[in-house]
Amino acid sequence: MKLYLLELSLGTALVLASFASGPDEVRYAPEKGLEVTRTCEMSGEFELESESVTVDGEERLDPAKKSRGSLSIEEKFVVSDELVAVGSGRPEKLARTFDELHQQQTASETRFDGEVMEQTQKLTCDLEGKRVVFTWNADDERFDVQAAADQKLDAELLDGLDEDLDLRAFLPDKPVAKGDSWDGEPAAFHAVLWPGGRLPFHDADKDEPDEIEHEMNAALYASLDGDAKVTYAGQREEDGVKVFVLHVKADLSRTGEYVPSSEYTSEHGGTPGAKFKGEFTTQVEGDLLWSVEHAHLISLTLEGQAAITEGVSYEMSGQSVETLRKFSGTTRYSFAVERAD
Repeated sequence: MKLYLLELSLGTALVLASFASGPDEVRYAPEKGLEVTRTCEMSGEFELESESVTVDGEERLDPAKKSRGSLSIEEKFVVSDELVAVGSGRPEKLARTFDELHQQQTASETRFDGEVMEQTQKLTCDLEGKRVVFTWNADDERFDVQAAADQKLDAELLDGLDEDLDLRAFLPDKPVAKGDSWDGEPAAFHAVLWPGGRLPFHDADKDEPDEIEHEMNAALYASLDGDAKVTYAGQREEDGVKVFVLHVKADLSRTGEYVPSSEYTSEHGGTPGAKFKGEFTTQVEGDLLWSVEHAHLISLTLEGQAAITEGVSYEMSGQSVETLRKFSGTTRYSFAVERAD
C-alpha cells in the first residue's frame, strides 16, 4: 500500500509539473516578410493651473486679472511596415509608409473680463504618403534611413526618424517568471512620446516647421529623463490571441530652452534675445501586450497625469521679465498593431 501511495504521489507531481509555467522568453523574433499596420495615438486634456509675470523676480500679475484656460492635444500616426529582413533581436531592413500623420492643439482662454478666446492649430507633415527604408548599420550600431527606391525625399524630412515602433527596449534581457521586474530606460519612451521619431510637423498653412517649435522639440527629445519599471504579469488571451503582458509604470520629464535667431525675430516679431522655455512631466502606467506566437508587439496603453509649463524671459529697459504658465491634466498613449494576414 505504501509503495502504491508513493507511486501515486510521484505521478501526481509529474502531472502538476507538466502544467507548471517556467520562465517565459519574451523576445522579438517575427517572421521575414511580415506586414503590419501600426496606429499610434496620443490625447491630453489640460487646465491652466497657474500663471505669473515677474519683473526682476517680483510678481506683477494682479490676482484679480488672472485668466482661466484649457489645452487639448490630439495626435494620430498610422504607418504600414514591411519587415524585409530580420536580424537578431531587431530588423535588418524595414520599409515604412507613413499613411496618416495628424496633430492638433486647441487652446481656450477666458479672460478676467469674461472675453473668451479660442485657437486651434492643425499640423501636417510632408512625410504623409511617403515611403522610407531603414537598414541596420552594424559598424555604427544604428539604423540608416533613406527614401524608397521609387521616391525622392529631402534630407530634412529624413533627419530625426526612428525605426523602432515595436517598443523592443521594454523587453527583458533574459527569460522571466510572473512577477519579475526590471528597470526601464528613459530612452525607451522616445518611441512612445515621439512615435517614428521627431517628425517635421508644420502648420497646415505653412511650408516648413516653425523654428522655435522645431528646436524646442529637439531639446525636449534630448533631455528625456525619469524612472520606469516594467513587471511581467504573465500570459493571457486577448481577442483570441495569446499574449505576454508587461505592466509599465513611468515618471518622466523633459525640458528645453531656445533663443530664436535674429532672422526669425526680425521676420516674426518679438523681443531680440528672448528665451523660450518648456517643461513636461508625465506619470503613466498601463499594459504592453506581446504576441506569444509571432513574437512582436500587439498593443500598448498608458494613462495618467501630465503637466506642461511654458514660458519666455527677456530683458526690457534694463529689467528682467519672465512669464510662465502651467497646465496640468490627464494624458493617454496607445499603440495598436494589425497584421496583414
